[in-house]
Amino acid sequence: MKLKIQHRYIILAGIIILLNFLFPPPTVPQRYKLEVGKIANFDAIAPYDFVIPKSEQELNQERDEIARRIPPVYVMNTDVLREVTKKSEGLWWLVDSLVARRNVIGRDSIVRLVQQQYAVDRGVIEYLMSRNRGRIFEGILTGLTDLYATGIVLEKPSGNRIITIINNSKETVESVDRLYSSKEAEDNIAAGQSAEYRRLVQFLLTPNVTYNEAGTEEKIDAVFANVSKTKGTILKGEIIVEKHKRITEQTMEIMNALEATYVSIGTWEVVKTILFHNLLFFSIIFLLSRLGTIAHYDLLQNKHLLFITLLSVIYLVLGKIVYVTDTIYLLPISFFIFLFTIYFDIYFGIVFTVIYAALFGVILDSMPIFTYLIVSGMVAAFSTQSISSRLSFYRPMIYIALANMCVILFADVYLLENPVSVIHLGEGVLNSILASVFFVLLLPLLEKLFDFTTDLTLLELGNLNLPLFKEMAMEAPGSYHHSIVVGSLAEAGARVIGADPILARVGAYYHDIGKLKKPEYFIENQIAVENPHDTLKPQMSVLIIISHVKDGVEMAKKMKLPRSLVNVIEQHHGTTTIEPFYRKALSISDDVTEDTFRYPGPRPKTKESAVVMLADSVEAAARSEKNVTITKLQRIVRDNIERKFNDGQLDESPITRQDLEQIKTAFLSILPGVFHPRVEYEGIEKHVTPKNGKSNTKRL
Repeated sequence: MKLKIQHRYIILAGIIILLNFLFPPPTVPQRYKLEVGKIANFDAIAPYDFVIPKSEQELNQERDEIARRIPPVYVMNTDVLREVTKKSEGLWWLVDSLVARRNVIGRDSIVRLVQQQYAVDRGVIEYLMSRNRGRIFEGILTGLTDLYATGIVLEKPSGNRIITIINNSKETVESVDRLYSSKEAEDNIAAGQSAEYRRLVQFLLTPNVTYNEAGTEEKIDAVFANVSKTKGTILKGEIIVEKHKRITEQTMEIMNALEATYVSIGTWEVVKTILFHNLLFFSIIFLLSRLGTIAHYDLLQNKHLLFITLLSVIYLVLGKIVYVTDTIYLLPISFFIFLFTIYFDIYFGIVFTVIYAALFGVILDSMPIFTYLIVSGMVAAFSTQSISSRLSFYRPMIYIALANMCVILFADVYLLENPVSVIHLGEGVLNSILASVFFVLLLPLLEKLFDFTTDLTLLELGNLNLPLFKEMAMEAPGSYHHSIVVGSLAEAGARVIGADPILARVGAYYHDIGKLKKPEYFIENQIAVENPHDTLKPQMSVLIIISHVKDGVEMAKKMKLPRSLVNVIEQHHGTTTIEPFYRKALSISDDVTEDTFRYPGPRPKTKESAVVMLADSVEAAARSEKNVTITKLQRIVRDNIERKFNDGQLDESPITRQDLEQIKTAFLSILPGVFHPRVEYEGIEKHVTPKNGKSNTKRL
């Protein structure tokens, strides 16, 4: 026992080491010391695809070039004319109101009061006081109105003859020559007028077209955003530095671009990765151990552990290979899930699907890989349930191919935002074909290595044309027919309680093969011959009867039958008592122990073995019954099943009371068709011929 535990730990430690080897922590990227003009003494090859970015200076130059080409943005303010009109009218009214009181407040006071509200010089105020103010302001406003309609800008931009003007959200491109600068507008309105008139124009004139820096920058940025920020791409495997060649500026630029893609890796990053990777690995092992306990599987048992280890090692190595070669869609996870589902059950198939998908999807931080693996594995787990013949392998192969194609489209187009790849779709289809082919080829070998049985093998072993069954039909016809009927009963019973109906039926075919050693000692084969037990002591008869179990097990092992069938043969009688010989022995002597007349066991451990035991007992009892009726069959089924239950024969199997009720119903659906019971009709006359030869009528 101690050695087994050590073997388990060694295997688990080996798995952990392999996982750490396949998924190593990040390493510090290699850096090179290069100098322009020197001769390289090594080859530097691109470890992956990367781009050569443009320098900051190059990008700034390109942006400046765009800025020179883009028409600057100006905004026309239609409210300027209204503001200028309000301003001129206010100045006009103030000067008028003060001039009307100049005899009271004096000339200097008028100038001071006007300047408190308007920033005009004394000469302009005195000019307005001595002139026709209405005509002056009207002439200026008329001139400004005409110029504002075209547009007045503070200064015309240098270098740009075309500008963009935004007027009430409407954008137009205009020539700058159509606009008036403030100086041109001033000259246009004040031409031939006095200096004071010109200064008044300068005071009132406000440009209505102004430069919009934010809008201009936005247009520049919009164009600059479409400019490539790189100068080219270096592909994985491309030679960057060639040995014995001179290092150029271009070589340095490429190497700097490569090293700019490196991520700084520190000690904590390495320790953290190792820690959390192994935490995930140990969590998976612990999860499997707990699930095995719940499902009554000892996954750390040598056979189970070796099976899981072998498949996991192959899967991990294959996964690493296809990942490195960028053919991840060829990873045949469905092949491994096929085997797990058949070896254990569909629930473990689903569990291993999640684990296998997570190992590559989570650790490699790739949602597309995780999605692809988990969908392909799930479809394989569920489609395995439909495999019952060699031809039926085409169904899961087609299902998996379609699922692979759909998830590849989803991963490439939606998750990775790449175009549809015909190569990837072809890999998905090839994946399903390879998984199915290797499954068919390797399944028989794995069945022999790990001693498990699939329905396909059972169906082959259940072929009644096999030499064994032909010999049985000739040498022990009663036992042969008995086995066929027990097979039908066991299959029906197993089906209704969720057990394996094929294993139950084929197990029933083989359960009595040990009787071929001495067929004449079993009552079903004693046709028109004397019973040899009549001349034997009960103790000797019991030894012969019990020996058919041991002989059957030896024959099964010699024929290299699967362990599941050997278990049915070994357990189909459990530790039941051979009652006829026990009662015969009691009638001879009271000094008899019941244990002497019991089968050595073991008791049934599985549902299938238990169902075969019940079917064997019921069929034998029904066959020995004379004038079989439906009522008698119901009693036979009920009594035999209850007797086995009360005797504790089913204590070690997972059969429940509810299962037993379902088994009774299933048996009763088969037995009437086998034994053709006579129906008792009341009130019907039956003709009986008495000994005197005269016909008589008797009422049933």
